[in-house]
Amino acid sequence: MDSGNPQPDDSEGWEETQYESLDWGGEDEAESRLVELYPSTSKPAQAALALLIAGFVLLGTAMTLNGTLNDDEKVQGSLVLGNEWMGEFFTAESGGDEIDEELVRQTLRNAVFFELGCAVFAFWGSVELWRKQNYNLVLIGCTAAIIGLGSFLLSTLFGAIALYLTFQCKPEFGIDEQDESW
Repeated sequence: MDSGNPQPDDSEGWEETQYESLDWGGEDEAESRLVELYPSTSKPAQAALALLIAGFVLLGTAMTLNGTLNDDEKVQGSLVLGNEWMGEFFTAESGGDEIDEELVRQTLRNAVFFELGCAVFAFWGSVELWRKQNYNLVLIGCTAAIIGLGSFLLSTLFGAIALYLTFQCKPEFGIDEQDESW
């Protein structure tokens, strides 16, 4: 830089009266400081409630299955009933094998853990729906509620309702609708 030639300053041509003409903003909107980033609805709360109900149904189903697993009479009843229902199938297909007690107990044990896992994901998805965070985990929770089945397929019904409402409230998670028209 040449120190002998002074550089023109941006403020040289500025006059004090020009400050009055500047728009400082906020004069008309001084009453409301709320900025809405996205349209807010009650659909996430409704979906979270549906997912919460599905989680409780799954939890109740797991408790019922655990009660069946720990009662020897119920296991024996399931064994007899299964052999009656599947008797014709086993004699025709596999040479007369029958269901044994260990198979019934192992199936019940696996079903308890499966229902508990689905219940945990449904509860976790419900929390994320309330917070309007982590859309992918919400979808996992809805899917877990649907595949968890539950008593009388109630968790499947409530999981499907939650999934439908979650799809409708996608913008509230900050996800823009993409134009998929090619």
